[in-house]
Amino acid sequence: MGAELPPVADQGKLFRWLRLRLFRNGLRVALESGRVRLFTMIATSVLVAAFTFAVSLYLFNELKVNNIPFKGGIVEALFDLLFFTLGTMLVFSTGIILYASLFTSPEARFLLCSPARADHIFATKFSAAVAFSSWGFVVLGVPIFVGYGIISGVPWYFYALLPMFLFGYVLLPGSVSAAGCLLLVRYMPRNRKQFLTLVGLALAAVVAFWGYRIVVGFSKSVASSGRELDDLIGQFDLLRSGVAPSHWMTRGVMAAARGDFTGALLPLALVWSNGLLFFVIAAGIAKRVYRTSFDRLSAFGRGKKVYGTSRLDRLMSAFVFYLDKPTRVLVVKDFRTFRRDPTQWVVLAIFAVLMLIGATNFRQYYSADLGIMDKYAISLMNLCGTAILLCAGLSRFIFPLISLEGRKFWILGLTPVTRDQILRGKFAFAVTGTLLVAETLILVTDVLLGVPWEGLLLHAVTVAVIAIGLSALNVGLGAYLPTFKETDPSKIVVGFGGTVNMVTGLGFIVLVIGLMVVPFHAAALAKGASKGAATISPWVYAGIPLGLLVGAVATVLPLRAGARALRNMEF
Repeated sequence: MGAELPPVADQGKLFRWLRLRLFRNGLRVALESGRVRLFTMIATSVLVAAFTFAVSLYLFNELKVNNIPFKGGIVEALFDLLFFTLGTMLVFSTGIILYASLFTSPEARFLLCSPARADHIFATKFSAAVAFSSWGFVVLGVPIFVGYGIISGVPWYFYALLPMFLFGYVLLPGSVSAAGCLLLVRYMPRNRKQFLTLVGLALAAVVAFWGYRIVVGFSKSVASSGRELDDLIGQFDLLRSGVAPSHWMTRGVMAAARGDFTGALLPLALVWSNGLLFFVIAAGIAKRVYRTSFDRLSAFGRGKKVYGTSRLDRLMSAFVFYLDKPTRVLVVKDFRTFRRDPTQWVVLAIFAVLMLIGATNFRQYYSADLGIMDKYAISLMNLCGTAILLCAGLSRFIFPLISLEGRKFWILGLTPVTRDQILRGKFAFAVTGTLLVAETLILVTDVLLGVPWEGLLLHAVTVAVIAIGLSALNVGLGAYLPTFKETDPSKIVVGFGGTVNMVTGLGFIVLVIGLMVVPFHAAALAKGASKGAATISPWVYAGIPLGLLVGAVATVLPLRAGARALRNMEF
């Protein structure tokens, strides 16, 4: 083993040793046998961070050009919204990851059969879940604040305190999410349908109230004269309260930016002390309810199986009416697997809500006539975010479908469908879902942002090309590079075939957006900078036929290669 094991009685030291060994072994395996995957992860993170940094520099430069104070109320409101949004994402993402780690992983089942304490098992899984979920938080957060520091001119200790703020902040939403996950599994009523219905009605009421406030606020901002700025800052009153952790972060970061070193230490202490306190509370809850929750879920989690189709299944079947009946049945089977996996549709729902919230808040900036947020830049960011969401979601769910069918392929062999029909069914399922989600997100957010009709049409066509091309890539490469020995879809995704698929998908997105959308946005931004003096040349649309050609190639070639490989396979 290379290191002496600690005494069995000292479980805390034993689990710390275990986490260290797992990290070292994982790093060694990544360097020895998974260098392509490791390089891809690092390169993707660097690319996202660089893009975020460039956009941040542009937006903060707009603040400077429009003489908006860098350390005033508007920037504080922006940071409050940023920290609140990232904290909300951490709550949901940590809860989803922790649920899978605590209640569905074979390792958790093995540890619960040992004399290990429940709170130590929880701490081990919690640290891994927070590290995994906060990676995106760090990749997105650090470039924004570095860009802010470069443009506004902050003291050197601003950059030294920034990682301490960010790493301390992830503890608080992660601990709250962990405690909620444990209590929800332990005390959820047996009749889950009624419980989830009540939760859905409550969420619908909250969304309706939020929409009502947006409409009323927008009406007031239009009717008011000279009070647009006050109305804008007033939208963030709830986030700016003294009890909001997101505001602690803003107070500390802004104090460091102003040169008030001692003033930044108190919010930093608040963030860390409350994060550690809630972690201790979550560990205490785990000590009392984790084993009971696991036993309850194992004994009564699935309940009575109900055979037959639901309304959602029939709706999905109606969407793919153009397919023959046997293929439609296969599509409904894949859709049923998707809707029964909350880790898939919950992430999509969270991303959609966050995009809508961001679009509505950016509209408030336009009503205030501040000129600091360009609708073309924001709409391009939304388009890129939606495309990356599609790439990640399809890679996670669509790419492993053929691999997961491997050991059960003899069942499909008994059905009156050919292997080409199976591939076409999975392609139709992927295209239908991605088009519905992506087109809805893009059209709604573009309408909220006030994008003109030519931009709306261009975005709709581009999203359609990306959705169809990514669906074909994931289905075709999933059949061409399958992994039939693996039953865990997460491991299939991070394998060699999944890595090739992810890199190919990201390259396809960059190429299509670069050809079809970027020239139009660059021309629109130039026109806005010249206050309408410049005109948009028709040549900016010359890349659209090339983008369509790239989309056609990305659709036809992978499906042909996948179908040929699937026909030649022996099961």
